[in-house]
Amino acid sequence: MGPSVAWGLPTSRTRNTLGHMGMKAVTGCRWPPGSGQRDPPALRQTSLDHRDLCNPVAWGTSVNMNVPTTNSLCRLFACIAIVTPARAQTINETAKLLPADGATSDYFGQDVAIEGTTAVIASPGDDDLGGNSGSVYLFDTATETQTVKLLPLDGDVSDSFGCSVAISGTTVLVGAFSDDDLGERSGSAYLFDATTGAQIAKLLAADGDTYDMFGFSVALKGNTAVIGAPGDACGMLSCGSVYLFDTTTGSQIGKLVAADASANATFGWSVSTDGKKVLIGAPGDNAPALDSGSAYLFDLPSQTELFKLVPTNGAYADMFGTSVAIDGATALIGAPYNDDLGGQCGAAYAFDTGTGAQTSKLLSPDGATAIWFGYSVSVAGSTALIGAPAAIDNGAWSGSAQLIDLTTGALITKLLPSDGAKGDFFAVTAAMDGTRAIGGAYFKDDLGTDSGAAYVFTLPGGGCNVVFCDTDANNVGDVTLSTCDCSGGSITLDLSTSFVGQFTYPLVGLGTTAVSPTGVSQLCLAGSAIGRYTKDAGAISAVGTFSVDLLNANSAPGGGVPTIGGALCNGNTWRFQYWHRAGMNPSRFSKGISGTIN
Repeated sequence: MGPSVAWGLPTSRTRNTLGHMGMKAVTGCRWPPGSGQRDPPALRQTSLDHRDLCNPVAWGTSVNMNVPTTNSLCRLFACIAIVTPARAQTINETAKLLPADGATSDYFGQDVAIEGTTAVIASPGDDDLGGNSGSVYLFDTATETQTVKLLPLDGDVSDSFGCSVAISGTTVLVGAFSDDDLGERSGSAYLFDATTGAQIAKLLAADGDTYDMFGFSVALKGNTAVIGAPGDACGMLSCGSVYLFDTTTGSQIGKLVAADASANATFGWSVSTDGKKVLIGAPGDNAPALDSGSAYLFDLPSQTELFKLVPTNGAYADMFGTSVAIDGATALIGAPYNDDLGGQCGAAYAFDTGTGAQTSKLLSPDGATAIWFGYSVSVAGSTALIGAPAAIDNGAWSGSAQLIDLTTGALITKLLPSDGAKGDFFAVTAAMDGTRAIGGAYFKDDLGTDSGAAYVFTLPGGGCNVVFCDTDANNVGDVTLSTCDCSGGSITLDLSTSFVGQFTYPLVGLGTTAVSPTGVSQLCLAGSAIGRYTKDAGAISAVGTFSVDLLNANSAPGGGVPTIGGALCNGNTWRFQYWHRAGMNPSRFSKGISGTIN
């Protein structure tokens, strides 16, 4: 079905062509690391059709590529021998998701995103609108049911719609880097309403051109869409660029290029945003060594480059920047080819977004089985989710993901599918929202060879103090929970950095939809009933603080607040904001946090 490539065991990172070491097939989206698919310049140097997009053998020896040979098979498996696995809890999925109409070579799970109870799962090999036109599915993780299937209005053969996906609120962003509106593989992206499945807009780069691969990576937060175009020439071959769009208008509002842009850097290979900053991976950058990789941090409002991030010990072909994630003060960047624990065990690095300083280097605590650790990353607060799709827990190339405490570097738990098998490639993409995690396994064979699957996990503790509503500058006031554990008999909901002397009370709910009832800030609890702790209202202190003990409040759930899912200590993921009144006209809301309370 459509474009495919026989790819071999990624045993060394030489600049040769791929030997005939056939394994499984993969569409031209998230190519396996080391498969020879990194370099967009190869696409500019040849005149191949789409069937050759993923076939490095067809490119010939004249093309510089990062591809493996059989010469050093022992280097990869050295990873297995060096480290004794860390002992930690292993958890299996709470839900396995399959599309209602899945079929052979759909590659369902090639990219994933999750927010609240909505999971977004890409299937770029789907054929509804022609071979490899692609599709995207939405699922309700609470009911484990498919809710919507997204198809572009102008989908066509080999568009690879669904190569990348993101969600924020009720908006879904989908990349289609092989779309050819502005030239072959110039690329596009689409906005959809997650509730209705309706297409909102199609996004094209204002200066789009052949082989830009616009839409290869996407990120979304609030009203800002971030779209990577790692093949953009930007004055030199495949230095790469990133575009910003306003999702309310569909208009391009900016273009980001590295200050030290260089050929083949593939800037924009990966992107992430928290609504305030944009983190961009450039795994082909040659600083300090060939293909060692780098990442860049930009300020979103001013669109200015803040820092270039390079690991302290970056080395040849680490491809640091293959994956990126950002949450507040933390930037997390994957380098899946790092050799510290042996050939291609992988690593991930944490950086302080305020200073640009590296704060930690993470090597797999489970190094005996985790291979290509760092190929996918996600971060929420002090917790990192790191995928190792070549892990061998359930057989070669079965894949695993690890949840790691960024404060201590300790392994919290390992995520494994209960039916994991050889060649599934689980966690080639992975995401979390602080309470749930999702990982794709696009080589799973349930509905036909390489039909794909996705797995949803409930994270231990479910996450506490996860900021989910902070993109509107008018949402003033930081909110924190003292704990998410009910066993101590007290949980305080604390407001700080807020309006001195103003009248306030907390709101609680299960909804995740953002609305603006006052016109100046966002209420992010819409979508379900909202409880109000009005009996515990009061004035914000002289230092901008206010607190309520949720377990001993006069109006705790079941004691004056509308019924919205049962008692507070029921394992639900509750979401909280404060409402302010009095001197402000109109009134407004604080930032919002969530916590799974038990």
